[in-house]
Order: sequence, then structure tokens, then C-alpha cells
Amino acid sequence: MAFPPAALPFSEAIDYWRGKVKLPSSGWTDIWQEQHSHAFVVAGASHDALLEDLYNALDKARSKGGYAEFKAAFPEIAKRHGWSYNGTPGWRSRVIYDTNVRQSYNAGRYQQMMKVKRLRPFLRYVHSGSGHPRLEHKAWDGLILSADDPWWHTHKPSNGWGCGCTVESLSRLEAEREGGANTAPPVEWEERIVGKTGSNPRVVRVPKGIDPGFAYDPGKAWLEPHTVPPLTGYDAVLQERGATWPTGFTLPPVPAPTKVPASAILPPDTPPETAVKDFLEVFGATMEKGAVFTDAAGSSLAITKALFIQGEDKTGGGFKWLETPGKAERLQYINLMAMTLIDPDEIWWAWEENRKWSAENPAAPKHWRLKRRYLRAFEVKDSKEYAIAVFEWGRDGWIGSTVMMAQPSKEKDRTKYFNRQRVGRMVYKK
Repeated sequence: MAFPPAALPFSEAIDYWRGKVKLPSSGWTDIWQEQHSHAFVVAGASHDALLEDLYNALDKARSKGGYAEFKAAFPEIAKRHGWSYNGTPGWRSRVIYDTNVRQSYNAGRYQQMMKVKRLRPFLRYVHSGSGHPRLEHKAWDGLILSADDPWWHTHKPSNGWGCGCTVESLSRLEAEREGGANTAPPVEWEERIVGKTGSNPRVVRVPKGIDPGFAYDPGKAWLEPHTVPPLTGYDAVLQERGATWPTGFTLPPVPAPTKVPASAILPPDTPPETAVKDFLEVFGATMEKGAVFTDAAGSSLAITKALFIQGEDKTGGGFKWLETPGKAERLQYINLMAMTLIDPDEIWWAWEENRKWSAENPAAPKHWRLKRRYLRAFEVKDSKEYAIAVFEWGRDGWIGSTVMMAQPSKEKDRTKYFNRQRVGRMVYKK
């Protein structure tokens, strides 16, 4: 399935698709219902690199070659990453493609229908006509309800794996020609077990006839006022693009700073080996052996000596990372970096475009990479300086920075500096 052909691109569906945060997971039910309107998840795709390749292949197929292109790319991607998935390649690639494209289409159509709701205030359920229909879905075929009827909150297509049902909007006159609006069917609830193959098995309550995880309106969830839009930076959006936050949205209050002694900031002459060794030990790693750290949002990061080594040669004895201008000074704040990673005030995820450009290949394809940003506010006890520590992690390495303010009493300045660091979507708040 591809987006229906039109004179212009289906911008609403594309915006929905492009705005998603890509979340590694152990199972599709690790996140639930409305959260899927903000996240791209493939069950069992637990590594950033694998998820990046799946997303980029879907993005290319969605805009150009359709399912056939994604199906052809899928086995090679799985093989490259050693991914052991459930089902056959053809079945699994079809499920991934259809689910993501259909929900993008449904979300885009929701936005279009809401724009004309005053003129077309009714929605009609349209069954897909499948040769092996779900009886409940077939029974809802032709059902006409007000666009604001709560029944749509749990029964807006897609209503399950492989469900091709849709809705169409009707004017008041069109609804009257069909006999007028109906009364919403009663919702029967049942308990189901989900997450048995993931990391969060549990019992959930779902409407009868709706597959677990599909009892929500993808478009409504996408446009809710509490949704934070994808950003390239707080000031970039508000100033350069002239955009605003969604109506009714308020940024969370800036967290109260953690008070730390002045000794938490290392002297400028601290030997690099000492600082790096101390950092590694906090995570249970050494100069010889790395460790895996699971952050507050449940994501795993590799903590090794290689974090501090610049270039391709990761076996050398020197910390070439420190030769990069501006980075050596960051060793002073390495303790704040460790504290931020271990116990952040907030975690934000941003999906950034990366183009493998060269003078010989200026039309190189786009790629998308996930950046995890960890934020924490501090106050140095003796000097009462205010500090904001940022630890950003991505496929191509990490960046650490600390903003120090000499006048922490200025709440306006604290808020301004902290908001500058809020990039992407917030996935964790202490």
C-alpha cells in the first residue's frame, strides 16, 4: 500500500511520518496505543543502527518504489545486523510496511477531515471488503456517527494488524440521505495479555474486535495539544521559522538544580587518564574492559575507553579526543556529565537528517540518525553558580557540554538556557 496518488504530496501524512521519534524496543507493546503516533517502533529492533536502516528503507519505499522496494531491501538489512525476527521475510516486511503506511495515511486524513468538520460534521465507517473479514469490523460498515462521537476515540481505523478499514467524512445533507446519524454501538471490553515476547508482559483491557494496541485515533493522538513538535532547537523554531508551540502546550517547569560541592568540578590540570578512569569506574567499566549502561528511559549505551579517543584507531595509548579544540576543557565537568547520564532531569530524543554528501555525489540520499540528549541542572554550593549539563549520545559518538551562569538567582535566564537544550521530544522526566 502506498499513499493514494494526488496532484500534490499528501503533506499531512508525510508530516506525521517524519515527526516520529525512532525508539529501539524489545517488543511492539513496549509503548502503548497513542504513543505510537509519536514513535516509530519495530518489534524486536532494539538497536539504533537497525532501526535507522529500517526507517530509511521505509521512507524511501513510501515515497518512491512502494512495498516491493521495501520487501527487496528487508532481508539484506536483517542480515547485516544479524536480526532474528519472527515470521518469514515476506510476511514480516508486509506487516511493517502496511502498518506504518496505513497509520500515516489515517492520521493525515484525520487532520484533513478536522479542517472541514464544520462543513462535513459526520464520519462513516468503511469496511475494507476483505475476503476474510473480522465480523465486528464488517458489522460497523456504513456506521455514521458525529465526528466528535467518543466511539471514534477507540474505533478509528486501523483497528488491527492487516486492517484496511477507513472512514470518510459526510456533510449533513449526505448523512441525511443515508438515513441520518446512528447511535454508537456499545463498547464491549475484554482482557488480553500483551508483551509476552517483549520486556513488559501485562494484562490490558481492549474493546472487543480491536487488536491490542490499536484502540486509539492515530490522528487525534498526533495533534493533541500536549504533543511537542519535532524541533531543531527551541530558538530555531520560535525565532527563525516564526513557529509557535501547539495551542494549549506549556513546557514543563525547569527542574530545580542538584546541589554539588565545588570539588565535583575538576581542576584544569587534572591528568586526562585520571579523569577518564574515574568516569569509567562510575559505570563499572575500566580502561581494559567496557560496560553496558541502561539509562532512565531503558536504552542501553556502551561505556568504554573508546569514548575518549578520537579517530579510527581505538587501540592507541593516548587520548586523542583531548586534542580537539574545546574538548579538553570539558574534562573539568566530567563528573557532572556522569551524573547527568546516570540520573538526568530529562531525556530528549531528536531524529536528525544526515546526508552522505560529497562533491562527486551531491544528490546522495538522506539518512536519519537518532540523538539522545540528557539534561540536568546543578548548583555549585560554594560559589552558588548555576550549571546546565548536557550529555548527547548518537551513533557517531557523544558530545558533552556545561553552561555555567554566575547569577543563578535570575529565574528568567535559567529558563532561557535550559529551554535552549530541549531538542526533539521528551521521553523521560524525573
